[in-house]
Amino acid sequence: MRILSKYIIIILSTSLALSIDNSDIYDTSWALIIGINKYENVQPLSYAIDDAIAVKNLLINDFGFPRNNVNLLLNQEATQNNIKKQLDILVKSAKKNDRVLFYFAGHGETEPLALDGTDMGFLLPVEGDTENLYLTSIPMDELKRISLYSKAKHMLFLVDACYGGLAAQNARGFQISDEPGYIDKISNEISRQIITAGGKDEEVIEKDDWQHSAFTKSLLTGLKEKRADLNSDGIITGTEVGMFLQEHVYLDTDNFQTPQVKRFTSHGGEIIFIPQNKGKYSKKDSESFSVEDLQAVLFKMYQKNQSPQTKQIVIKPGSVGVNAKNVEQVVMIESIFLRPQGLAYKAKTKMKIGASDEMSWSRTFIINIEDVLEIPGETLTGIYNYNTGEVE
Repeated sequence: MRILSKYIIIILSTSLALSIDNSDIYDTSWALIIGINKYENVQPLSYAIDDAIAVKNLLINDFGFPRNNVNLLLNQEATQNNIKKQLDILVKSAKKNDRVLFYFAGHGETEPLALDGTDMGFLLPVEGDTENLYLTSIPMDELKRISLYSKAKHMLFLVDACYGGLAAQNARGFQISDEPGYIDKISNEISRQIITAGGKDEEVIEKDDWQHSAFTKSLLTGLKEKRADLNSDGIITGTEVGMFLQEHVYLDTDNFQTPQVKRFTSHGGEIIFIPQNKGKYSKKDSESFSVEDLQAVLFKMYQKNQSPQTKQIVIKPGSVGVNAKNVEQVVMIESIFLRPQGLAYKAKTKMKIGASDEMSWSRTFIINIEDVLEIPGETLTGIYNYNTGEVE
């Protein structure tokens, strides 16, 4: 009976999540979106403008951002002065129960600080010059200052650029929850979140096949197709967006580009995205879900709970296998972790056949466990225990 009660709470919590929309959490929403392809002093990009326009349309059509509150700056409009001016307008316009999103698609640059050897990150406006970053670009500290000036309840900065020296703190333990009251808690607390496409010495990757950058391709997929809703409660949080981007951008770029997910403050709130087409439950919807339907769902859940998957055969960390998609590629397993989609390995591949030194291995990347095959007589396997997270 206790198990059935738990599932009743989950179903009711999910129903509650689906019964609210963006207007129940925010008075209104604001966005400043920037895309720069044609730079005056640095190499051009191919899809930054397409990325920016796609994000604008996504916010308006799928997540209830008022068209008049979404400001788009492209190419020559995106000067240093104009970006700062529009940031100032954004801060003065947003009220305490509003949602604000800043999106930048363009070049980022890193410059070392002479005194302590740390780095300073910059966003390059259309006239940005890497030889004179201080005078021609926008320091990342500027975004942090803007976030502190603003009265808005929730702010999310999405930066499709790579650089170092981000003046922010690591997000404390990515967590999503189905607990009753969780949505109330995170929607009422303040948040200042930032997700960037990558770190220092990483380039933004664009592909003709995607017609987008890797970062924005995954952002659009995660939000528009609701794949970033990792706990399937009908609501996508900033944390879920960050988790989705970290995994998918890393994989799409062959482990070269690693999104950074951080906070400008220690506040624990979350920006929230509720797809427009979810809407609110109508009376007809609630009537169509009968007591018999509920009992059937609960019974199926109960049956599933009686025989849960608790153990799985895996390759032990430190041992090797081969890539199922390229059997000539040796894969060394570093660790195993559980993600919403299931188990995965953190691994490296052999760069040179026969080499044994540390330099012969690639960077660490993520790979599904079914994509690594055993090598007869060489691979060591064990049992992954879902309850303990250990390999036995």
